[in-house]
Amino acid sequence: MALLKKNRAAQWPLYQEFTFTMADTMVDTAGATNALNVVGSKTYDVAGLPPGAVVIGGELVVGVVSNDATTATVAVGDSASATRYLGATTIKTAARTPLVPTGYNSLGEDLRITIANGTGGATTGTVTVRVGYVIAGRCNEVQPT
Repeated sequence: MALLKKNRAAQWPLYQEFTFTMADTMVDTAGATNALNVVGSKTYDVAGLPPGAVVIGGELVVGVVSNDATTATVAVGDSASATRYLGATTIKTAARTPLVPTGYNSLGEDLRITIANGTGGATTGTVTVRVGYVIAGRCNEVQPT
């Protein structure tokens, strides 16, 4: 058996963010280029999480609300679970909604958002997805004893 010793290694959290407007276009996970205000539900990869990443926090920030005539939501997850970090959340109200860390140890899946628009007629809307994570086995400094 190995003789274990207390851990003195520490790391800084890493953050990635992705900001979009409803006027932007992007290639979805099916390979089609869409306007982000398109009617219906589309999924997009927005950030690459490295293998071993564990999400420790983050948020969905609606800075400018969507003016879709009916509904507009965003969910945050990954390729294994579309809502792992946040279920469908309205972007028709200015708000800051925290992501829900699950303790999941990423295999390197991309962070994904699913945007669902009721009518596809939105001309306004600015949203930022921010995710904080640590990477298993990473060390930035050693704490003194």
